[in-house]
Amino acid sequence: MDTYDNAFAPTNLYGHVVELLSRFQISPGSFVVDVGCGYGRIAEVLRDRFDVSYIGLDADLDALASLRERGFSVVQTTAGQDDVQERITSALPADAVIGAVIALDFLEHLLDPAAMLQSLSAVARPFNAPLVVSIPNTAHRDVGVKLALGHFDYTQSGLLDRTHIQFFTGRRVEQMMQRHGWHEVHRHDFIMRESDQHFPQALPGVAQGTPLGDFFSTLRDRADEFGYTNQFVRAYLPGPLARAESVAVKSPFLSVVIRTTGTRVGTLREGLLCLSAQSDDDFEVVIVGHNLKVDAQTNIERLIEQLHESFRRRVRLVLVQGGGRAVPLNTGFREALGEYVAAFDDDDLLFGGWVQNFKDLAAKSPGTLLRQGTVAQDWDRIHSRGGALTARAMGGMRSIYPKTFDYIAHLVENRTPLHSIAFPRALFSHMGFEFDEGHSTVEDWDLIVRTAPLCGVSCTPEIGCIYRHWVGGDSSYTAHSQFEWSSNYVKTLKKLNDEPLLLPRGSTERLRKMYVELDRLRGGVDVETESQLLVVAPEVDDGARLDALRDRYHELVTSKSWQITGSARALARILRRRPWVREPKVWLMSESQLDTQIRLILHSPWWRWTRILRGVRR
Repeated sequence: MDTYDNAFAPTNLYGHVVELLSRFQISPGSFVVDVGCGYGRIAEVLRDRFDVSYIGLDADLDALASLRERGFSVVQTTAGQDDVQERITSALPADAVIGAVIALDFLEHLLDPAAMLQSLSAVARPFNAPLVVSIPNTAHRDVGVKLALGHFDYTQSGLLDRTHIQFFTGRRVEQMMQRHGWHEVHRHDFIMRESDQHFPQALPGVAQGTPLGDFFSTLRDRADEFGYTNQFVRAYLPGPLARAESVAVKSPFLSVVIRTTGTRVGTLREGLLCLSAQSDDDFEVVIVGHNLKVDAQTNIERLIEQLHESFRRRVRLVLVQGGGRAVPLNTGFREALGEYVAAFDDDDLLFGGWVQNFKDLAAKSPGTLLRQGTVAQDWDRIHSRGGALTARAMGGMRSIYPKTFDYIAHLVENRTPLHSIAFPRALFSHMGFEFDEGHSTVEDWDLIVRTAPLCGVSCTPEIGCIYRHWVGGDSSYTAHSQFEWSSNYVKTLKKLNDEPLLLPRGSTERLRKMYVELDRLRGGVDVETESQLLVVAPEVDDGARLDALRDRYHELVTSKSWQITGSARALARILRRRPWVREPKVWLMSESQLDTQIRLILHSPWWRWTRILRGVRR
């Protein structure tokens, strides 16, 4: 049996294609053109189900002979060399009506799939005939995991068929079809949780029950919905070509998303004033109006119009209706064009170096979350003499937020105000992250603790913003009950608890010390005194570890136990005719050399012989 001679089944790829075609009113007696047909095992089903004529095009003479023997029309053609449109037209009767065109697992074999799509559009357009394609998904989870582990295994057939010269993802399929005038109307993708690339099955990562496999699956599932799509099976109708892509415009470094309900125009004006005075203007502003009433929208539009022209052209208003606090944030982040995205509410304040602080961090540590210092200040809203509502500070600024980011501490509570941190936009545009719209509170903390393990967090102690704590009036703390806060907090912890967690460097030492300390407080530690330094509280940090080893080595060589045996050791060396060796200098030894010397001492017969003396001292 030929590699590409696959039988029809309602549940396989062919079945999906027939189901898609059944959604169209294909005229009886019309032709279904199968480009790259192979053995065309779908031909009988199409003929019997839709009462159509079938014609297959392929370069394989054996496959075409099989179709011809079964009573179907065939055309021998080589894609890329022959004019496919002309070959189809000349093979059909002059009055033929094309009911549909299909191209199954074909485009990936072509040097120029775009040219083929243009030819098929010319064939189908006069009849408004649908095009149904199937295209292997190179971004299947199995392929991606193996590629991440250094494996790209060509096979005789399947996702990495040895004859494939084009590789497609969901995004590439969508862009390619739109660019050449094919508009998707239906889809019935073929799903396989374990593809033909699911080998070796015992390889951690490929095996989905392993922590590494679960971790890969979590990332892949979030990125898009095609992680287990084996083939994209889509139906299209011919239409206008997509507009030519405009000349690329340089994206700003930072997109600033401001969410507002339009009830605090005064503090929004102050926030925009802070932005207009930034020392670095490489940013845009996306104001997201959430559930705005007409008068509130008018006030915001008027406020934007009053901005200086050089600043105003970088500010735009986006409207969104419905949903909770996370909806305007997701809307703004989707609209953002910057490399990084930061957000704040319409009552936060910024210092002049806020954007510059983020930019400096990004230059040093691209791809990480960027976090700068924040101070807190009590504010109140009062009525001025004219009756207008205005804000005033009630005290000095307080430094209550840590200058560095501690992930484990953030699992307990949020210590990073939203406007003090910037996210790589790729988290949202490429990896599928978003604010949890099921949260009515803590949506910012939820996103931070989910993304920080993947990106890491770069920090600067430079103070760039003020968190205004409102001592009177409404705030998120007063607008939501304690039950809501607790419920949302627990939801986030459950999400983290249900997935493998990637911890930052240094966490192993911290967790071990925390566990030992907890066990000690519970009275559960029972460790020999001699091994306590090395077992109970080892130093993992390079510098601290080296200091600890030096101290331990010095403690051993200056101990009475070791000095008492000095004469015996010297005599043994003479009797064995070993040369005298100068004692190594502790400050010149590396970590591995110190570790070796300590182990030599502890395992020497001299140290064992003096154990009784050490016992007497105790």
